[in-house]
Amino acid sequence: MGCGQLKQDSKQLEDKNFKSNVPISTQVSMGMTVIQKTEAIDTDYILHKLDPLATLRSYIRKGISKTQSQARIIRTYNCSNASVERKQQLQETINLLLSLKHLNIQSTSAYYYCDCRLSLIGEFIDGGNLLTQLDKFSQLQQYQQIEIFCQIMAGVQYLHDNGVMHGDIRLEHILFTNRNLEKIKLIDFGIPNSIKSEFSSWKPKNTMQELSFKSPDTIKGQSTFKSDIYSCGCLLYFIITSHMPFQANNYQSLKSCILRGVPNFDSTECTNMNPQMKQLLSKMLDANPQRRPSAQEVLNHPVLNNRNRIMYKPNKQLYKHMKEFKISSQIQAAMLMYIAENMMSEQDKKRLMDEFQKYDLNKDGQLTKDELLKVYSETLPPERALKEVNTIFKRIDVNGSGKIDYQEFIIATIDQKKYFNREKLLLLFTQIDRDHSGELSRQEIKKLLRDMQIPNNKYEQLVKQLDQDGDGAITQDEFLKMMLQI
Repeated sequence: MGCGQLKQDSKQLEDKNFKSNVPISTQVSMGMTVIQKTEAIDTDYILHKLDPLATLRSYIRKGISKTQSQARIIRTYNCSNASVERKQQLQETINLLLSLKHLNIQSTSAYYYCDCRLSLIGEFIDGGNLLTQLDKFSQLQQYQQIEIFCQIMAGVQYLHDNGVMHGDIRLEHILFTNRNLEKIKLIDFGIPNSIKSEFSSWKPKNTMQELSFKSPDTIKGQSTFKSDIYSCGCLLYFIITSHMPFQANNYQSLKSCILRGVPNFDSTECTNMNPQMKQLLSKMLDANPQRRPSAQEVLNHPVLNNRNRIMYKPNKQLYKHMKEFKISSQIQAAMLMYIAENMMSEQDKKRLMDEFQKYDLNKDGQLTKDELLKVYSETLPPERALKEVNTIFKRIDVNGSGKIDYQEFIIATIDQKKYFNREKLLLLFTQIDRDHSGELSRQEIKKLLRDMQIPNNKYEQLVKQLDQDGDGAITQDEFLKMMLQI
């Protein structure tokens, strides 16, 4: 009974990983979706090899933007032998990755596809991974380590809520955003190992360290969302006890221990373990995936949910921005997000992230009405607080999810007078105008719209709006007039 259901779930999950409800910027060939061609990656980026301590994967490199001098992670796949169906799969995966925005996952901002080489552009995270920072991490107080674990679970919950199984949660795939080890981001999700090995020289090494985080169902080839929960259970067990729940002297023995499915709770470290923590670990490490909790249930478990929360007063300026926020078009939202990701100062980025986390009381990376209401009730009468929160949600929750995600928060709170003004738009114009001609070609403006993730079927409409005199080039005045009207 269990195996049949697992295989069905695994197939459904694989299909779901390649679906997205975001608009697909594609070309159509023979009724099927294929990857839209772009300019070559080295047109915009100078590529460098990464330190072997950061990754041993040759298809991952560091890219420095020629126009903005920003660092990015570049993952490149050789798709010369890919079938049309495989390319369709990849395009849908690209769109899914572009749509995922959360504090605790690495974001993908753009892609390039030229000469059958696909390059995904992701944010560069330079705080080191959990494996390389293990000595420093072990010196943190346990409550700090648990906070890091909750960030991991928040990232996992977001991925699961969006139909994505991580599939390979382990120390190397948890990156710190800085050397202070305060915040993490999950990496290496969304693209199955089968695609990585098919379109690059990388092959899974199947080391004991990797095996230590695999669930019995993953070993059997029956992975589901609950396989991620098991891997997180191994991680939490490691944080609490400093060793793994299953140990052996060689690969085959370790595999047998995991398949047997009886974690070790008899060690000295487990003797004084909080009974609630032991109960949570037992559920997460259950050999039967159907009995494991969801990511949300893990985050809401009393042993994690009862962490101390400090109630901060809302920032008056951000409160004003949220209250007055008004979006007039899709391109305005896209432009604001593009500017936030590419032109906002690191100081302002950190400030907005810190403010977001003041509202995010359960630390799941998303804001609910209840969370905002608790914060605003600290300074406003109950009825007024409720009215203000309802107004904020009506203006900001544009996708109607009932939650404000980090991207929606950034768009609503960015200082538009500082970042969406004539000076910034002139700087943006200069960056797009690669040949410094003083005019933007249709190709240049199309690239901007593609980087802003504007759907392909709106390209021509928007280009025509920008090119008001129809001469095939967009002058600086045309660009500014159009952008300041949106």
